Amino acid sequence: MSETVCSAPVKTGENAASTSKSVTEKFFPGLLVNITGNGKGKTTSALGMVARSLGWGHKVALLQFIKNHMDTGEKLFLENLNNPNLFMEQLGGGFSYLPLDHRQLARDGWELAKKYLSGERYADLLVLDELNIAIDLDFISESEVIEAMKNRRKDLSVVITGRGARKSLLEICDLISEVVEIRHPYHAGIPARKGIDF
Repeated sequence: MSETVCSAPVKTGENAASTSKSVTEKFFPGLLVNITGNGKGKTTSALGMVARSLGWGHKVALLQFIKNHMDTGEKLFLENLNNPNLFMEQLGGGFSYLPLDHRQLARDGWELAKKYLSGERYADLLVLDELNIAIDLDFISESEVIEAMKNRRKDLSVVITGRGARKSLLEICDLISEVVEIRHPYHAGIPARKGIDF
C-alpha cells in the first residue's frame, strides 16, 4: 500500500480555517454520494470535492481501492500540497490480472475505511475511490458496505466512485451521478496520457 500524509496547509485567506465549520453545517448530517457509470470522470469528480473540502479547512481521507502505487497526476499534486488535513492511501494491486491477492488488498483497505466510518479515525469527507468495482468483483461484501454506510458517523460525508454500482447500494445514497461515455479516444487507438487520464 502506498500512503501519502500531507503537511503544511495551503491558506487561501485569513479566515479559511476559522470558517471551516459554518453554523448551518452543525445541523445537517453527512451525505452519501455515488459517482458511477461507464464514462471517464468519476475519480476526477471526487477529486473536485476533495479540493473544495480542503479549501474550507476540512479533514479529508482519500482511499483508492484497486489502484496501486503507480504515480498519477492527482497523487503528485496532492503530495505537493503538503496539507496536514489530507490523508491519502492507494490500497490496491492494480490490474486484476496481475498475480497478487487483490481480494485481500481490498479487504485490508476496507478495514481502514471502517475506522473512518465508525469515527475511530476522523475525517469530514471520506472518498472511497473505486469501491464500486471492489464490490462488483466480490472482493468486499455489498451487504457489509451498506450496513457500514447506514451506521457511519452521522456527520461524515462519503463519496464512492467506480463503474458498476450495485442497485441496493445506490438505494441508500443521497446523491447519485452517472458518467456516461459518448466518445473516448481509446476506441480510436489513442492511449491514456498524463494530465488527462492519470
